[in-house]
Amino acid sequence: MLSAVIRANGRTEALAATLSVLIPAVAGGTIGHAVVIGTGDDNETERLADVTGASYVAARNGAGWAPGVERARGDWVLLLEAGDLPEPNWTDAVERHLMTAAAMPALMPLRGIAALREWGAVSLRSRGVRAGLIASKKQLLSGRLPASPRRLAVRRGRAQA
Repeated sequence: MLSAVIRANGRTEALAATLSVLIPAVAGGTIGHAVVIGTGDDNETERLADVTGASYVAARNGAGWAPGVERARGDWVLLLEAGDLPEPNWTDAVERHLMTAAAMPALMPLRGIAALREWGAVSLRSRGVRAGLIASKKQLLSGRLPASPRRLAVRRGRAQA
């Protein structure tokens, strides 16, 4: 089962856009669980997570995805930022990856200007953990990720702020 872990970063409208794109994946069985990571002082984010059936984890700023990954119920995790919008039919690419190469992390890269920032942000400190990454929960928690994930043909965009 795949769990989506979403960092809200106080962006409730962007979080709503991301969650709405995930609903068909939940209905189709690709995503079994979602975890929203908030700052703990944002009641709107917590309320939105609750009404959509997602778990909510309060974490201090800079905590990254770790609190959400720890809470994820699935064996595989998809990391997203509030506002990430996978392209239509993204579930086919993810399911194909999980059936054929689940041991290898995969990445749904960003489109457009945000992509330049995203690729430039990778460092040894971040261990390649970034939005769009699909990896096993075990790999993420251990910090043992291969240097370069497999790039999926599907991309993800960003909601307009």
